[in-house]
Amino acid sequence: MDYRTIVVELGPDAGCVARIRVAADLASCFGAHVIGASATGLRIDPVRGAGDDAAWYAELARRRRLGQAAWYGELLGNTLADAAPGITFSHHVVAEEPGWVLAQEARVADIVLLARPGPTGGGVPSLAAEVAEYVLLNAGRPVIVLSEEVRRLHGGHVVIAWDGQRAAARAVADAMPLLLRARQVTILAVWDRAGRPDANSEPVVGLRHYLQRYGIVAAVRTERTSLPVGPVICDVLRELGADLLVAGDYGHSRVRELVMGGTTRTLMRHTEVPVLFSH
Repeated sequence: MDYRTIVVELGPDAGCVARIRVAADLASCFGAHVIGASATGLRIDPVRGAGDDAAWYAELARRRRLGQAAWYGELLGNTLADAAPGITFSHHVVAEEPGWVLAQEARVADIVLLARPGPTGGGVPSLAAEVAEYVLLNAGRPVIVLSEEVRRLHGGHVVIAWDGQRAAARAVADAMPLLLRARQVTILAVWDRAGRPDANSEPVVGLRHYLQRYGIVAAVRTERTSLPVGPVICDVLRELGADLLVAGDYGHSRVRELVMGGTTRTLMRHTEVPVLFSH
């Protein structure tokens, strides 16, 4: 069970090189092909009758965007050659918006590596947040959001945020190649109702047995709280010294088809470790 095609977002953020290096590490581990995706934005032709100046500026902007994309292609090739010589890669440049491009590329890949959105004030999502959320909702593939400090995704301590729901089950299946190579796996169940489940309570016990059939012996951590789930998960990750979080997309019934739930946005922006999301 491996990842054979890995898509990595190329962009101007400070974590781009680190993200490429993580892609190289995964590709070396799984024998995968890396696709670097560059989005140059929608091409906007000048309005008829706007004059020669409008056409000249439109062409200038187009050339500038293509020049930036070419630079990202060189960065991709040089970084991969340095980090993992011999792996195959390709650079795809598409004249569309970043979220759309990454979602399309991800649909014919196994996993996509994205820049982690930064915290935003006033509840207004940043452009980066909109890109990551759009890809998660529309790609049909797992995504991993990464900060610029991350250097490795496999071989560490993986925590599974488990609520027994469909999205969490999908995330576990999507993360199996990483779970099989993890040094340690912990199931984290956060509850907001009466009772305190343990390792032998449903739905935790079902996941434990499922993982055991793959040779994965998982520890269990349960938390009961009346607080928002996202910050509680972040606190437990720090306490456990986790290296990767596996989580389903937390949302609210049909609303989550259009809008992220608060827990997903908290985990996407505020976790100090990479997060593998599935929707």
